[in-house]
Amino acid sequence: MTRDLARTRSRSDPRRRFPFLPHRPDQARWPEVMMYGLTGAASMFAVSAGLLTAGARVMARLPLVPRESLRGRPDVTVRAVHSDRVHLDESPTTGRDGLLALRQGGGTVHARLGPVDGRPTPTTVSRPLLAIDTDVPLQVDRAASNGFYWAGTPRTAHGLPTQEVHIESPVGHMPAWLVRPDTARGSAAGNQDTWAILIHGHGSARGESLRILPLLHRLGLTSLAITYRNDSGAPASADRMYHLGADEWEDAEAAIDHAVAHGARRIVLVGWSMGGGIALRTSVHSAHRDRIAALVLDSPAVDWQDILIYHATSLKAPAPMRRLALWMMTSRVGARMVRLHEPLALAEMTPAHYTEHLIHPTLLFHALDDATVPPEPSRQLAAMRPDLVEFVPFEGASHTREWNRDPVRYERLLADYLVRVLGIEESVGEVRVPVRDPGTAALEGAIGLRL
Repeated sequence: MTRDLARTRSRSDPRRRFPFLPHRPDQARWPEVMMYGLTGAASMFAVSAGLLTAGARVMARLPLVPRESLRGRPDVTVRAVHSDRVHLDESPTTGRDGLLALRQGGGTVHARLGPVDGRPTPTTVSRPLLAIDTDVPLQVDRAASNGFYWAGTPRTAHGLPTQEVHIESPVGHMPAWLVRPDTARGSAAGNQDTWAILIHGHGSARGESLRILPLLHRLGLTSLAITYRNDSGAPASADRMYHLGADEWEDAEAAIDHAVAHGARRIVLVGWSMGGGIALRTSVHSAHRDRIAALVLDSPAVDWQDILIYHATSLKAPAPMRRLALWMMTSRVGARMVRLHEPLALAEMTPAHYTEHLIHPTLLFHALDDATVPPEPSRQLAAMRPDLVEFVPFEGASHTREWNRDPVRYERLLADYLVRVLGIEESVGEVRVPVRDPGTAALEGAIGLRL
C-alpha cells in the first residue's frame, strides 16, 4: 500500500502555507522561528518598558512623599562616654568638623558636642561634650545626629518667650512659633515691624530655625518660624505629596499675610534647602513683593531638575528612566501616574527663571560639600544676578550645616548683611557672635525633642 505523502505532511509545513518558497531544508522552519523571535522581542520590550516605567515612577515619587520620620533614625554609634568627651565611630557625619548634637530615645537624651578634637583609634573620633539638655545622660549605644544642634522650642532652647500661633493657609491652620523682640532681653529697639519668615527644608521641622533665632532676636526682628502642608502637625495637601515648593509657597504667603495683619512693615524671607526654594518662589509670586526687603537662603533648592537628575545619576538610573521620571512630574498624564493632583512647575524653579524675575537683595549661603542639593545652581544664580545675590560658599560643610561648621563666621556675615540691607541702627561690632554660646548650660525646662 503506497503512502500519500501529501496527506501525511504536517499541516504546519511552511511549504504548504508558502508554496512560492524554494524547497531548502535548512530554512524549512524560518517563518516559525521569525514569529517566535518577534514574539519574544515584543515580550522583552514590554517587560523592559514595564520595568522602565516602574523605576521612573519610584524615582519620581521619592522626593514627593513626606518622610519626616526618617530624620530620627539612628545614624551614629557612640563607643564611649566620658565626663568631658565622647568617642564615636567615624563616619561622614561624625568625622566632619564643626558642631553636632546627638539624640537618643526619641529625645529623652540630647547632647551637644564640639568639633572633632582627636582620633582615639583608627576608626573612631573624639568630640568634646559641651552640654546635656536632658536629665538622662548619653549612653553607649546608637544615636541620631541632630544637625539643628539645638532641640525643643525657642523658649526651652534659648529662653526666648515664644507664642504658638496658627497661620490660616489654603489647606488649613498651620502651627508656627512667634518670637517677638524684647529690649529688656537685649533686643535692639525699633525693628519689631520687620518680620523674618523662617521656612524649614524638605522633611525637616521648625527646629531648623533655632540656630539663628538668637541673632534675629538680638537685632530686634520679629521671627515667625512656620510649618507648611504635609508637615507633622500641619494639614495635608489633597494628594498628601510634597510639590517641592510649587504649591508650598502659598503657605509662606499666608504667613506674610499674617505678619502684615499684625503690624509687619517689612518682610525678610529665610529658607533652608527646599525652604530656600519656597522663599524664592514666594518672592516672585507674592502679592506683598513690595514689603519683602531681603532673602536669606541656606543651601537652597534653586533648580529642582538639576537636583533630581543629580540624585538619579548617583543611583545609576539610565537616562531614559530619568527623562520619564521628569515627564511624570511635569505633565498632566504623568502626574496621575505618581498620584499628584497636578503637574509640578519645575521649569519655573530654575536659575534662569529666578534671574529674570528676582527683584530682592539676597544673601545665599551654600555648603561646597553639599551632597543633597548641589551648589552649582546657586553659583549660577549669583553669577547671573550679581547686583542682587551675594554668594557665600562654605568649605567643609554639608547640606544646611554652614552654621554648624563655623557659627561665628555665619552669624557675623548674617548680622552684617541684615544691618546693611535693612538699615538697622545698631553697631554690628556690639553684636557678639555667636549670640548663643554653643556650650552654654541647658536652661531649666530644656528638652531633647525635635519640634
